[in-house]
Amino acid sequence: MTGNPPERKDSPFAGTATGLAPLAGWSDPPFRLLCFEYGADFAVTEMVSADGLIRGGEKTARLIERLPGEGPVGVQLFGSDPAVFAEAAAIVTRTGPAFIDLNFGCPVKKVIKRNGGAAIMRDIDMMGRICEAVVSVSTVPVTAKIRSGWSPDEENFVEAGRTAENAGITAVTLHPRYRTQGFAGEADWTHIARLREALSIDVVASGDVWGADDYLKIVEITGCGTVMIGRGAFGNPWIFSEIKAVLEGRPWTGPGLAEKTGAMIRLARMEVEWKGERRAVVEMRKQYRWFLSGLPDVKDYRMRLSTAESIAEATEIVCELREDMDKRWTGTA
Repeated sequence: MTGNPPERKDSPFAGTATGLAPLAGWSDPPFRLLCFEYGADFAVTEMVSADGLIRGGEKTARLIERLPGEGPVGVQLFGSDPAVFAEAAAIVTRTGPAFIDLNFGCPVKKVIKRNGGAAIMRDIDMMGRICEAVVSVSTVPVTAKIRSGWSPDEENFVEAGRTAENAGITAVTLHPRYRTQGFAGEADWTHIARLREALSIDVVASGDVWGADDYLKIVEITGCGTVMIGRGAFGNPWIFSEIKAVLEGRPWTGPGLAEKTGAMIRLARMEVEWKGERRAVVEMRKQYRWFLSGLPDVKDYRMRLSTAESIAEATEIVCELREDMDKRWTGTA
């Protein structure tokens, strides 16, 4: 790292905020828009390959696009080469994102094999050079996403956070699990508290926030004003509305059946418009499973949705489910 880091931009996270985390295969524009409509303050794209972006890959470029109506969206880049990161960041800044996020936390093997994601936490000097390279070319704030470390024996999140801060990063998000854990076990929120005490820049909390109770607990333990929500939003974009209701002292009853099924249908239609029917049909199957989670006696409907061959067919199944459950709940079946 050089002795004079680039000028730091203002943090994109002001005050109390909740946002949708970068989720490969999930945080595409249609799902982000749904989360914004239910109260998310910001969102982050799926992971975008810096190498793929500078090579002009059409699929990669598509990942940084946004839909009208979305709120502030950050673009998350992953890779392993500072020069490539910088070139990709220059491309991204021209599209006007709210911020650029650098992925130093992904535990997925195919990313690790390319020395990206959490693998970079084993080379803190490289992390610093990547941060400096991106900050030097970006016209928007640059943030970083890290983990607690590679393993308990290689815990280095405080060192990583300080390195990012010294390189001009404006905020650091910590997912408090080790790479060896993946998403297993419990997130250790005390790690976030320790990082917040060690840094003067914003620290964003994340990990195991499944509802408003978890949100209140993670804020109390960490002292962070901003919380990133990932898997807690799967099938539950209302988590952002729930948190806002609690913060504002309003009662929260959750979505009714009509709203839940209506959101499923709307998301499916937006996905078709965004990526075409064939791909949307397949990718919506995981969405249906999450949206139906917790509803009683829906196994048959879930199985039928998993084999539906068109959005029209899936929509008919969802409408049938709604009518069936309405009858059962009102005692008219």
